[in-house]
Amino acid sequence: MAAEKESLFEGGHPKLKTGTGSVTGSRPVAESTWLIEFSAPELACAVEPGHFVMLRLPELYSPLLGRPFAVYRADRAAGRVQVIYLVVGNMTGRLSRIEPGTPLEWWGPLGSGWAPIEEGGRPAAKRIFMAAGGIGYTPFYMLAEKYASLDKGPELFLFYGARTGNRVPNLDDFRALGVDVRVATDDGSKGAKGTVSDLLKDAGSETADGALIAACGPRPMLAAVFETAKSLGNLPCWTSLETPMSCGMGLCFGCVVEYRGDDGKTDYRRTCVDGPVFDAYRLNWD
Repeated sequence: MAAEKESLFEGGHPKLKTGTGSVTGSRPVAESTWLIEFSAPELACAVEPGHFVMLRLPELYSPLLGRPFAVYRADRAAGRVQVIYLVVGNMTGRLSRIEPGTPLEWWGPLGSGWAPIEEGGRPAAKRIFMAAGGIGYTPFYMLAEKYASLDKGPELFLFYGARTGNRVPNLDDFRALGVDVRVATDDGSKGAKGTVSDLLKDAGSETADGALIAACGPRPMLAAVFETAKSLGNLPCWTSLETPMSCGMGLCFGCVVEYRGDDGKTDYRRTCVDGPVFDAYRLNWD
């Protein structure tokens, strides 16, 4: 059972908790891509679509700081949370070798989640085009799960892109919710040959009637999706940024991005507190 307590931190995350849970499962889902599940009952009950958590291996000083991970699924009944990550460094390398029962420190839920794309708790469009690259599909499952349960909810699409077929995960979780899943790879080894932006362009008239784009993935992909959104008639486009973070709570200002406010002036916003979801039309993509 996870040891949990109310966080001492105040400010941007009123629901923030901290705790130490136990790893309950770990498995690869694609090349260099893993899913890890851990016990965290309070976190599982508090997390919303698009939130992220900070994870740290206790009693280890390399790495010293926690790392941010988007929440993939939250099983409120079982009190478990799943995250998916790409093995790129020391922390993720250690996680890929972790054994069930290993303690894992966490704090969350963090970020605004996908709330900005809603009005009164409901989606702000009849069709939601979820555009994802790499592990960018991770923050979309809970969103799709929520919207699929609504009476007269929106049509849901997942346009997913990867470099090659080995990097494409099993997306049947989304298909089981009724999501229209379309895949593209750079080399054409799985799905269509091309990019996420190509999939959006090919959708053509499907994007015309009350559509909204929600995107997550590497920054070059997000910039390309934004340009596609403009070319399709300035479709609403919201992006969940994968900006590197150190604290996850807005204390270090290490994850700031340029953002244009209501007054037209550009200032800086913290991805961890003010995001990670931002209106693509207000970000500086240069």
